[in-house]
Amino acid sequence: MKRPDHDIMKHFSGKEGDEVRLIWEKARRREQPGHDATGVNPEEEWALLRKRLQLAGRTGGLKMRPRHLRSRSSAAKATAAKTYAFITALAAVLLGGFIMWYLFMPVSMEAPRGEYAVFHWDDGIRVELNSGSRITWNRTFGNGHRDLRLHGEAYFEVQPSGKPFVVETQTARVEVLGTRFNVRSWSDDPDGRTTLTLVDGQVRLASLLEPEFHTLVQPGHTTQVDYHNTKPLDPQPVNTDQALAWRNQGFYFSGISMSEVAAELERRYDSEIIIQDEILGDRPLTIYLPRPGELENIIETICFVTNCRYEEDQGTIYLY
Repeated sequence: MKRPDHDIMKHFSGKEGDEVRLIWEKARRREQPGHDATGVNPEEEWALLRKRLQLAGRTGGLKMRPRHLRSRSSAAKATAAKTYAFITALAAVLLGGFIMWYLFMPVSMEAPRGEYAVFHWDDGIRVELNSGSRITWNRTFGNGHRDLRLHGEAYFEVQPSGKPFVVETQTARVEVLGTRFNVRSWSDDPDGRTTLTLVDGQVRLASLLEPEFHTLVQPGHTTQVDYHNTKPLDPQPVNTDQALAWRNQGFYFSGISMSEVAAELERRYDSEIIIQDEILGDRPLTIYLPRPGELENIIETICFVTNCRYEEDQGTIYLY
C-alpha cells in the first residue's frame, strides 16, 4: 500500500486522527519482512475511512489543500490589493498635479518687434501692445481675479465689472476697477522703471518691492516707480496724446537718454542701432514725433536736434 503523505496527518485531529494513524501503522508493519498480516487488511480500512470522510464532505477524497498554499493565496490577494491601492493613489496624485500645472501654467501673448498687437477678453478688457511687448497670465484668469504681468508697454481699457484688474511689472502693481491707462516697463531698463499714465477712471499704483508704498492717480496724470524709488513719485500732469503717441505709431520722448531712444526705435522697426559715443548715449532727448514715417527720417531728425551723425552699413545704423 502506498503510504499517505505525512502532511495529510496535519489535517486530522481527535478520533479521526487516531484512526488515520492506526491504519498507517498497520500498513507499515504489514510491509515489514516476516510480519503476519493475517486478518489485517489496511487497504480496506483505509477505503472505508476515506469513504466516510467523503460522505461527511470533510476532505474531498483526502485531497486537502496544504496550509502553506492557502497562506500563499491569502498573501497574494493582500499584495494585489495593496498594489491596486498604490496605483490608484499614484494616478490620483498625477492627475491632480497635471490639473494644477495646466491651470497655473502661464499663457502669453506678445507683439513681435516691428509690429503691434491688440487683444480682447470677453469681460470687456482690451489690450494694445507696443512692439516687443508681452503679457502673461494663467488659465484661472477671470475666476474671481484678473491678474496679468507686463513686459514692455501696453494700453489697457477695462470696463467696470466689480472684479479688480491687476497689472504687475518688475517693480510695480497697478490695480483698477474700470479705467483706461498706459503702463510702460521694459525688462532691459537697468533702473526697472514702471511709468503709469492714466486717461480716465482711477488707478492705484503700488511698489511691488514695498507694497505699503502706493498712490492714487487721477486722469491726465502720470507717476513712476523703480528700483531706487520704491515709493511712487507724486503724480504729475501729462499730455496723454503725447504720452500715448505709440498707439498711432508716433513717438514721444521726454528727457530720456539717447540709448533708450535707440532701444525703442530698434523694437519699433526691428532694426539694429549702435551708438559709438558713450557721451552721446547718455545725452537726454525730448522730442515728439506724431507721424514719424521711415526710420531714416527719424534718425535724420534726431541727428539734427542732437548735432550728431550717422552711417548705415548692411542694415545697421551707427550714431556718432
